[in-house]
Amino acid sequence: MVDIIELRNNIDRLNRSTTAAAKKQSYTLVQKTIEGLESEYGAIQKELVLKDDSLELLKKENLNLKQDYAILDSRVQEILKEKAEIEKQLEQLSRTRPELTSSNLIKTFRDSLEEMDVTMNSTSSNVNYSVSSMSIKLRTNLAVQDNELRFQLPKADDVIPAGNLSEVEFTISSSAKQPVFSDLIDVPDVIGLDVDSALSLIKDAGFVQGEITEKESDLIQGTVLSQIPSGSSVARSGDTVDIVISKITSVLVPDVVGMTLDSAKKELVGNRLTMGKVTEQPDALKVGTILDQSVAANEYADVNAPIDVVVGTEKVEFAAVSGKPELVRSPANIDVLKPGAKVSPAKQPSRLSSVRKSITR
Repeated sequence: MVDIIELRNNIDRLNRSTTAAAKKQSYTLVQKTIEGLESEYGAIQKELVLKDDSLELLKKENLNLKQDYAILDSRVQEILKEKAEIEKQLEQLSRTRPELTSSNLIKTFRDSLEEMDVTMNSTSSNVNYSVSSMSIKLRTNLAVQDNELRFQLPKADDVIPAGNLSEVEFTISSSAKQPVFSDLIDVPDVIGLDVDSALSLIKDAGFVQGEITEKESDLIQGTVLSQIPSGSSVARSGDTVDIVISKITSVLVPDVVGMTLDSAKKELVGNRLTMGKVTEQPDALKVGTILDQSVAANEYADVNAPIDVVVGTEKVEFAAVSGKPELVRSPANIDVLKPGAKVSPAKQPSRLSSVRKSITR
């Protein structure tokens, strides 16, 4: 673009010219500058006209796009309405159509195979029949619910044409089941072992203690006489193993000294013994606790044998005899001993020490 400043400079030069030649030269420069400006102005005018035409064209195109958008939006709304209507119909079909899960469908065919096999061989015949396979073509609407494939079976008055249904074709073949031994392990043979060792061996092998039955026998008490399942057979890990042991006639006596009377009774009963005679002895520091027992702890006693105990008490009764106080027998047939008196232990039988206490309960 011609510089306006240059035009002004030329006009100033023309005004300052003193000679005719200088003025003519300055005039010529001014005239050329004006002509350049006019030429540029004309070009700008033409460019503006072109831009106006382009703007009008863009406005028309924008209007056409808006019209197209309105048409497309209307079509989208129609499609959404059609989609909603189809979903509504599908929902109605889902509620009214018979529906089978994949697992139930296979179970139905399996049951049919078994029923056919039974029916064919139930009548009197010299020939045996066997149903080994079944070919199926199933027209159904496939649906997925809760990540599981479902078969929606059509009805006679179904609104969806049969041609729009999926066709599933497959063949079911039957074969004899093979025994699975991968999860079976050997059962240890514990016959002849003492009950403690037998139970330990059963547990270490991966099995669980089952029912323990006692039986009269000439063998040492607690010896395993038989077992179910038998030794060297196989069973699943975690199965129970029942054993029969020679009858236990004597048990270890627990230590009940220091316990309360109720706790001592429970402990004795739990070890297949009974509470015997209860005698009171004055002891202000250990009132209500067992001070002594007739059979020492860890000694043996017959099953259900009574164990006498001495209980500490702070109650002391006196009677005047010859001017001296003496202890007298308290009510309820419970003996009150003089201080320092003890209960003499009963003679104990000699028994084996290998029978586990928990098994005698």
